[in-house]
Amino acid sequence: MSKYGDWTRGEDEALLNILGGVEVARGILRGAIEVITKVISFITKFTVLVDETLSVEEAVKLGSFDRSNENITSVNFPKPASGQKLEKEVVLFHFGRNMSSEAVIAEMDKAGYKPATIWDLLGLAVKEPDLQRKFPILALGSVCRLNGHRRVAYLCESSGDRRLSLDYFGSDWSGCFRFAGVRK
Repeated sequence: MSKYGDWTRGEDEALLNILGGVEVARGILRGAIEVITKVISFITKFTVLVDETLSVEEAVKLGSFDRSNENITSVNFPKPASGQKLEKEVVLFHFGRNMSSEAVIAEMDKAGYKPATIWDLLGLAVKEPDLQRKFPILALGSVCRLNGHRRVAYLCESSGDRRLSLDYFGSDWSGCFRFAGVRK
């Protein structure tokens, strides 16, 4: 008798043979774990108040950041023409591997999402101020051009400070990043 009740070692071996051997069974389990990890890490949802009627400076002020990039201004991130104040579901995508901005956007698109804007990101920062202390959160849906380079906003923690920063859209993002998305 095995530690699994009436299951015997002979039954273990028979099952492994049916599956195609130990290596095939390991591959199946690795694939299942990878799928489970992707599904679990994908489903992190928050309902936040997004106020696109505010200037980006006003929205940043509501975020109460310790530090904010000086280039996050209305000149670089103008208010949407049809700005609204509404509750939105913001989903954090986590892929656990290095990815380009284009690859992240393509994966969001497959799932029925689009990248969050800076207003979505700021709404999340107001609702969940300590979330950025756990991992950096990026919004690929609002892009500004500075010195000829496309830049996007992200939330992070550095030396205990909550920060709102900018980085290059064309970066390969580390596997630790979360990417904010909203339904299309």
